[in-house]
Amino acid sequence: MDFSHYYRPRTKETVDADRAKINSRFQELVREGLATTFRLSTYYKGLPISYPATIDDFGFGVLNLEVHQQQAVALDAARRAFITCDQFDCSLLCDVVNVDVRRRSAALKNFSFVDVMAERRESLRLQLEPRTPAEILGAWERSGELSDISLGGCCIRTERHIRLQRGSEYKLRLKIPNLLQNTLQNIEIAARLLDVTSNLENDICSFVFCSDGSEETVISRYTFQRQVEIVRELKDAS
Repeated sequence: MDFSHYYRPRTKETVDADRAKINSRFQELVREGLATTFRLSTYYKGLPISYPATIDDFGFGVLNLEVHQQQAVALDAARRAFITCDQFDCSLLCDVVNVDVRRRSAALKNFSFVDVMAERRESLRLQLEPRTPAEILGAWERSGELSDISLGGCCIRTERHIRLQRGSEYKLRLKIPNLLQNTLQNIEIAARLLDVTSNLENDICSFVFCSDGSEETVISRYTFQRQVEIVRELKDAS
């Protein structure tokens, strides 16, 4: 899962020096048995999953935790997480080394200082499963798939590389699922292109919606249904 749009690095010295300081502090916490508030957060299909966690031990750069069972399921899927701890003045990003859902345990390493940007969003951006057809309308139509959506915007994965201008406004034709009726509803909505990320085969286009009319009702209904579906999925897997 791509976590890059959830955070911004906050390197204080160098990555290695910061990691050494973080590791040293965790060692002190375990060795001295200091009380601390500790919260672990990750994103499961776009939904933030955040629970308190308890430090078990620390060694060789690996932090072992006792975690909530639903958190364990989310960590196993995401493989990265954020830590909020009163021993540090900002959030920490880490890799998930190992997860045991049944034992409610997780092992984390590769710590770094970050600012969590997703916390500043006004609305949740949730992943669609499966993705639905999407079109970017302009001088010609560009086809792709709607990969995630919120009340504020969406991401479209195009079928091939396309040339679009950042900051320009486009009309999007989207198919929004109704999970209760098992149908798709067509909407057209104006959106401004925020960013484009290219890979070997296609582009990932991030848009900000410019309209808040009847389309918002359709999107709001879907995001609520999708949140319920994701939470149910976590409960079933834990």
